[in-house]
Order: sequence, then structure tokens, then C-alpha cells
Amino acid sequence: MRKLLEFEIFDENLSASKKRNRNYDDVLVVGQPAYISLQKIAPSQSKYVILNNGGEIEVFTTTDQPISLQTPLLLEHFPEINLLSRTFSDRIKDRFLQIIFEDENRHQLSQVQLNLTVVRVCLDVDANRDGIIEEDNPHKADWQWGINGHGAVLLVNSDRDIVYSNEESDSEERLIKSLLDLKDFSLMIVRKAGLRDLPSGYDLYLSVNKDTAKRIRIYDELDREGYELIGPGRTSAKIRDTDRDILLAIEGLSYPDVDFDGLVEITLSLVKDEEYLYSDRVIFKVAPWIMTPNTLSPIEVFVSRLSNGINKEFIEELRKVVGKANAQLDIIPFELHQDDRWMQDEIEIGYTQAPGHLMYVVLDSPRDRGLVDFPKTKLLGIDFGYVTRKSRYQATKLDSFGNLEVSPPVTVKGVHYPFGRLIFGGTRKEIISQPRRMLKVLRDFLYAQKIQAPFEIFSDWLSVGHIDEFMTFVPAPTAKGFKLLLASTNQFYNILKSLQQQGHGRILLRQGKRFSRGSADISVSDVLDDEKLREDNHRFQEYINWNREVLTQELDLGEEDIIELPALFEKDRDGRAETFSPNMVNMIVLKQHLGIPKPFGPKIDNQCQFEAYVKEVLEPLGLICHFIDDWEPYFLGRGEIHCGTNVRRQPFTQKWWEVEPTFL
Repeated sequence: MRKLLEFEIFDENLSASKKRNRNYDDVLVVGQPAYISLQKIAPSQSKYVILNNGGEIEVFTTTDQPISLQTPLLLEHFPEINLLSRTFSDRIKDRFLQIIFEDENRHQLSQVQLNLTVVRVCLDVDANRDGIIEEDNPHKADWQWGINGHGAVLLVNSDRDIVYSNEESDSEERLIKSLLDLKDFSLMIVRKAGLRDLPSGYDLYLSVNKDTAKRIRIYDELDREGYELIGPGRTSAKIRDTDRDILLAIEGLSYPDVDFDGLVEITLSLVKDEEYLYSDRVIFKVAPWIMTPNTLSPIEVFVSRLSNGINKEFIEELRKVVGKANAQLDIIPFELHQDDRWMQDEIEIGYTQAPGHLMYVVLDSPRDRGLVDFPKTKLLGIDFGYVTRKSRYQATKLDSFGNLEVSPPVTVKGVHYPFGRLIFGGTRKEIISQPRRMLKVLRDFLYAQKIQAPFEIFSDWLSVGHIDEFMTFVPAPTAKGFKLLLASTNQFYNILKSLQQQGHGRILLRQGKRFSRGSADISVSDVLDDEKLREDNHRFQEYINWNREVLTQELDLGEEDIIELPALFEKDRDGRAETFSPNMVNMIVLKQHLGIPKPFGPKIDNQCQFEAYVKEVLEPLGLICHFIDDWEPYFLGRGEIHCGTNVRRQPFTQKWWEVEPTFL
């Protein structure tokens, strides 16, 4: 509480006239009590005090009891008082408080006249998240999760996810480019202070701390002339027009990260001669980047059209599956991919959301190969944002986004994850001699979003190093709503053993397909007789089992929630695994339609036994299996359908700010 007349301790040495009459000017803030110590300003012989007011001024005791005016009061009963005004002034010194001190004989000893001007200091936001900026919400300076929570939400603007260091401050005056920009902004209102010109020496300032200034921009006015008030290198701005409400636009410049929790505090302060007298503040939370799981409906599928036409037939088969899922296929021309076919590795499409506005956001990986310009050139635009993380360290294969997945929503030991959990692959140094790990800047970014509670599994045993080589999720009519599909070398061998026992040891796998070194044909018996291959796959299965345990624990899965699909691997020069034949788990999931790599397994009665097994375990779930030949365009390049495609999906219907994440 602000104290008035603190400097005014009664001086017995003053002249008689000055003792009798003292005049002062001051400023009150609407709705904010101010304190006066009557004892300190009273002459020593004072016994009584009389209080008179002019204009809208209320006088209370320090226990909030109204005080009678124009009535002699015993000073010892009222040594301190509080003043309160609920309306702002329309002219300077439009109200006053008169204080008269009397001795025990009721002779006047002194009179103090306090001339007052009242201003409003009020900064408002959409604190209850209903899309409306309400006036002076009591919770605007706090942020709380939940459907009954409070605190404003701030979007990161499409192409400005940059944190400026002190040396890189951008002092350029930025303008709001167009009305379309405004959809990406959150809004604030600086309420009318009252007077056009505040009393001499007084100013209103909007301010943030130095770190926050690197994370946001605040613009004055919602028109083409709106200019930057606060941003990188600029922590405060004077409010010049105090006789009207001022609408401000605010944009985020960076998502939550290891050094930024996403909370943004903005302060409006009344300042006199560089002394801060009173401040009103608001809190925003930057909306996180959210990834969408396979259980959400697809909208659009992206695939590169290769210049040599090698994936022409693949695209047409994929188009049929996409159409059945009521989605659209967006075929990317050569100039945007330079024959880089690995669409999944370059980007991950998620979204961010504030009340009344949702924006898709592409997370661009640091792999930066032929598709490097695709996300900015093709995707970035109206309602489609962009974010990336770069490092001075060289990216590895684990930094591609075939190595990033998200589970469907899960409940783990009573803790609900309504947006699922992010999963990415890493290493185990006790096993891998030359370990690789996802770049720290990427891991930090994923962990900092918090809402999808990431965890790390083991993918460095694979040559490509991506978790989509051994796992995926599909929708299912179960209590959990999904099944985890895992690659299984055991299941691969079980099917081959059964065929051999039935006398089918001579039938071929990969029949009619070729490697650069020659025919890919190999018999069931030849595979089973290859002890080195079996030994390697026993080791690879142990790695899958290790991941299975982690996934089971982190997602609270039962055995009934996991389905194994046959897969086999070969050891590369570094001892890591490469796929032996097209890997069916590396599929594209489009609602109930699954685009699965055609495995070219052993056939009986013209029926691929791997395909038959997969249909047997998946079709009872209402899933429809579409086996697509990806041998030449993708498998020979050490990838599959999931690696070569990308999907934009419907967002969650649940709003992220409405949840109460007990896992944070």
C-alpha cells in the first residue's frame, strides 16, 4: 500500500502561518488504498482531528471501517487512515482531503490540504480464456491449469521462433504487416487512465524484464501503423495516450525451452520521477507445440515425387489408401525436395492453440538435406507456423523425425496424459561403442513443451537409428483405444519354422526382387540355416524386448495391448541392424486404413504368409490392411512407407489449458 505525506513530519519550528496551513498535491490510483499517518503530521499538542473531503474520496480506518467526516475525532483513536477512490479524474486536482488538527480546547493548530488527482492503472487480458478481454479480472496476474483455471495464453507467431542474445538485439522497428497477422496475436488492453495529460512528473510505463523482451513483441494499435513498443532490446515503453483505452497486440517469439518456462509477465506502472508508485501486471503462458498421434484422423498426406519416376506406381497406390481415409494426397515436386524422398525424417507436423485460434506448426529437423526448403516454402503460411532447433554440433540420423513418435492418450498408474507421450530414440552406452543420441537442443525443446511428457527409448542399435523401424501405434476398439505394434524377429522365425515343418522349406522370400548385387531370392530353409543371421537377430530381439519393457512401463501397457509383427534384420559393418526385407511396422496409419510395406514373404497358394498373419491379427480390430510395394523407391534406400510420407492430422478436441497435468 502506498503511503502519502510520509515526508511531512510536523516541524514545531515552522512559522505560525506555515504551521496553520499546509498544501500538498498527490496522485491516487483507482481502487488502490493509500495510507496516511495522522500522528506523524500532527502538531504535538493535537487532541482532535477533523477530516473533510471534496469529490469522490472515501476515508477508512486501517481495519476498513468508514470514518465520519466533518466531525471532531480523538486523534489517539485514529492515528492512521486509508484513502480510496473508485473513479478516475477528468481534470487535475479534482478532489481533496482536508485534515484539521485541534488542541484539547478545540482551537485549530494546523490544517493540511491534500489535493488529489486519481488515475487508473489497469492492464487487462483474456484471463478466463473465453476469447473476451474482461476488465480487471482478479486472476490476471496468475496462471493456473484446468477447465476452471485462469491466465492468458500467448501464441508464437508463425515465422519468429528466435531467441535473440544481447549481442543480436534486433532494434529495427517492426510493424504489424497486415490484418491477417492479427490472428496469430494475443491482445491486451491498457485501460483509460483518465486524464489526457497526467500530473507533472507522472508517467505510465509498460515493461518486461530483459529475458522476456527476447521472447515477445508488443505492438501499439491494431492497424498498419501499429509499431513495436517492446521486443528484443527494448524492455519498456511509455503510454502516451492516457485518455482512452489502448488495444495492444502481443506475439510470442519462442516456444518453451530449457531456459524458458513459457511464462511471460507484463507490467503497467505509474512512475513519478523514476520511482515506481504502483504496478498492475498480467501473466501469459506461451502455448506449447503439440504432436498428433496415429489415432487422430488424417487431413493431408505429403510425399515426394522422385525425378526418375521410380515411385510413380507407389504414389498411385498410396493415393487410393489416402482417398479411402477421406484425406488428401499432396505430391511435392522436385524443386522442393531435390530427390530427397524421406519426408518423415525432415519434418513433424503438430499444432499450437490459444482460445479462439489454432495454428498448425511444422517442426523442422536439423538434417537439412534435399527437403530443407520444403517446410518454409510449402507449409509456412496462413495458420501454418514453423519452428526448428539448430546446434553447432553435427546432426546424426537420430535427429531425423522417423525417430520421434507420440503415443495416443494414456493413463499410467493413475496419471492421465490426455495428449499422449512423446517418444524418441537414443542410445545405450554400455552396448554401443560409438553411441549416437538426438541433439540436446531437440531433446530440450521436446521436454520443455511438458504437455506430452517425453521419454527416451533405445534406437541406436539400428543403422538408421529411428524408432519407426520397430514400433508404431494403431487405433483399436479397446479400453485404451489403441494397440502398440512391435517388430518381432521371433515371430518372423516362428512363421518360417512352421512353414518348414509343413514341408515348405524351399519356397522363396523376396521372390523376383533384386538388390544391386543381384537377385534377392532366398528360401525359407536358407534363412533358417543361417546361424550367424539367427544369432544377430537374437541380439536385435533383445534390444526390442528392452524397449518393450520401457514402453510397457511408461505407457502402462498389458500384454493384450501389444501385437508383434514379423520382421528380420541384418547386421551392417558397425554391428547395427538393417532390415532384411520390407519392414511392415513402418506403415502409414490413416484412421482404420493401414498402408503397409509389402513384405514379399513366402507364398502358399499365392498368399503371402506374412501378409496373412498381419491380416489375422489386425483385421479383427476393424483395421484394413493395404500392402503397397515400396521395394525400389524406399526399401532399397533403407526406409519404408512411414519414412517416405508425412501426415497432417486433426488436432485434439481437448484444449491443452483445460487439463490439469499432474505429471508436471
